[in-house]
Amino acid sequence: MRNDIDRIVAEVEQNGIAVVANFIPADLLRRIHGEVDRLNRLERQHGVAFLESEGANQRVFNLVNKGEVFEEIVQHPDVMAVMGKLLGGDFILSGFSSNTTGPGGEEMMLHSDSGYVPPPHPEYLLSANAVWMIDDFTEENGGTRYVPGSHKLRTNPDPRENYETVPLIGKAGSIAILHGYTWHKTGNNVSRDSRRRALFAYYVRPFLRVQENHIVSVREEVWHRATPTLRHLLGGDLWVNSIGFFDGPPKAYREAAFPRRSGLGTPPKQESQGK
Repeated sequence: MRNDIDRIVAEVEQNGIAVVANFIPADLLRRIHGEVDRLNRLERQHGVAFLESEGANQRVFNLVNKGEVFEEIVQHPDVMAVMGKLLGGDFILSGFSSNTTGPGGEEMMLHSDSGYVPPPHPEYLLSANAVWMIDDFTEENGGTRYVPGSHKLRTNPDPRENYETVPLIGKAGSIAILHGYTWHKTGNNVSRDSRRRALFAYYVRPFLRVQENHIVSVREEVWHRATPTLRHLLGGDLWVNSIGFFDGPPKAYREAAFPRRSGLGTPPKQESQGK
């Protein structure tokens, strides 16, 4: 992927989506499979699972907080390179979740990942999704469906309208980069026995409010071992020296703000006018 960054970015900007085959090594794919299955079981056992379609579909949120493999892949350097070009050079993680569809799982409402932004959306891109395809995506097993060209409309789908969608097709081990304005949804899983598991890493420009409040929800030990890249993705850095304060600016910024901008130094004390 490293040599194809510009081509992938151009494809996303032109088509609203790009699929990179054979992106996930087999050993990493096995680790992800095992962790997603473990979390699906664990959250059902503890009664905290987010279930849809009477349990046929399941989502697990805040993956960065739930396994070191997710800490690794959410900051994958090739994905970071693509996102940097799509999102103006700087971005943070809004949310990272898994989505498992089982037989009988129903489709999702058509939406864009920037649907909370009043249209028309800016000409520059606000968000993008990296879809880690850890099972085959087929037309039968609930693979993502999307409306080609919808990202160029810079608006949200009308829920009263029916739009023609096409399936996102890809083999397990692929990754898809989804433009943040592309209209898409989980498809119906009409298969007899096929699950479709995927990870959705959702990145946004740093001035947007995020889905998951990582400052609060991510465990202390994750913060302690986080790389500088991961800390930045989780919102641990200031942006343009003014967004992300904790009780005001840090000491270095306070000291830099103290001198007079005119360079004239401290003005002399006024003499008393009293007689």
